[in-house]
Amino acid sequence: MKQIVLIVFSLFAIFAILWIRSNVISVEYRLSSLEEKKKEMLNERRLLLAEKASLTSFVRINNADGHFLVFPDRRKIVYISGNPESLVKAVSFNKKN
Repeated sequence: MKQIVLIVFSLFAIFAILWIRSNVISVEYRLSSLEEKKKEMLNERRLLLAEKASLTSFVRINNADGHFLVFPDRRKIVYISGNPESLVKAVSFNKKN
């Protein structure tokens, strides 16, 4: 009886070790696939940031078709303080005919 219990326990231990090992290998496969996906996403992010930088660069905006942007003269800049919505309502356009 003691030998049967010992054999059953040994078989149970062997199967438990094999089951744990197979789960570890499965987790390793999932981790490697996630790391590969992470590499792809980081590469795509890098490419998108480069594209964003090229699309929003000042040189590209300045050389747009027929649109030339220039920096304004500091003397011609008017700063408005207060609530801009109330200022717009206060302005009247009087046309003289």
